[in-house]
Amino acid sequence: MRTSASMAAETIASTPAMIAGLRERLAILSEAGWRKPEPADCRLSSCVPFDIPVIDARLGGGLRRGGLHEIRAVESRDAAAVTGFAAALLSRLSAADLRPLLWIVESSAAQETGVPYAAGLRRFGIDPRRLIVVRVAKPLDALWVFEEGLNCAGLCAVVTDLYANPRQLDLTASRRLALRAAAQGVTGLLLRVSAEAEPGAANTRWLVTSLPAAEGDERYPDGIGFPAWRLTLERNRQGAIGTFDVEWNHGSFRAFPGRAARPANSRSGPPLSPHRPAAPPDAGKVVALHLDREELPREQRRLRLQARG
Repeated sequence: MRTSASMAAETIASTPAMIAGLRERLAILSEAGWRKPEPADCRLSSCVPFDIPVIDARLGGGLRRGGLHEIRAVESRDAAAVTGFAAALLSRLSAADLRPLLWIVESSAAQETGVPYAAGLRRFGIDPRRLIVVRVAKPLDALWVFEEGLNCAGLCAVVTDLYANPRQLDLTASRRLALRAAAQGVTGLLLRVSAEAEPGAANTRWLVTSLPAAEGDERYPDGIGFPAWRLTLERNRQGAIGTFDVEWNHGSFRAFPGRAARPANSRSGPPLSPHRPAAPPDAGKVVALHLDREELPREQRRLRLQARG
């Protein structure tokens, strides 16, 4: 039986081999005929439109390829909305680009928000066979793999999950990532769950919250509607910012039709029992407290004086 010490030694010994293997695979992708497309012979547009006029006008045509884009949520409960919006962007980015996708998962982010799920990504139009998933233990490792991926012209896009506000992701690191993405034409998506928006060099920064799905004839069966999000464009190098409600409909964005009177995934509850006791009245401004007999007169005088004043 292997001891924990021997297993740890094997893990440490295998780390250089794992890094070497990752570098070799990225080198193969770079040398397999992929190169940074020039504007003269590029069949891919420089941006991916949302096909929503108000958003495309703010972005100067759409989401910029070969740029760094940050997608964040304030609370962990909206982490799934961040992942869903990122998956929708990946679907649009990779629709006409056959290069593979790299997704980096950091351990603390995986504990809070989970890992990419192949069947779910397929519903968003992403072929899991094109996806390379790398799991790392620390934010520093995630940033290193993220930068190496952005430096590989054989990739279409690179995604990384980072939880909270790691000190390694400062303004200098953000600028370096943005320069790598622009130099190689690889789109970087930085996913974060952070209550504070920090300075960075990203082309755009999106704050994502989930919306209840709307009702309609084209929805999924059993009352489940299309994914819907409220997108707040907090940073935009191409123009103005704003807030937009959108939903994802079979490979394309469209303006959210509005919140229904009752969310599509809810059902009317049973009637209240006639034998159920009435709700207690509100406590009001004065709350009863347990006081000793010696303290009771003094507290009563204090309340009387407070009421007079």
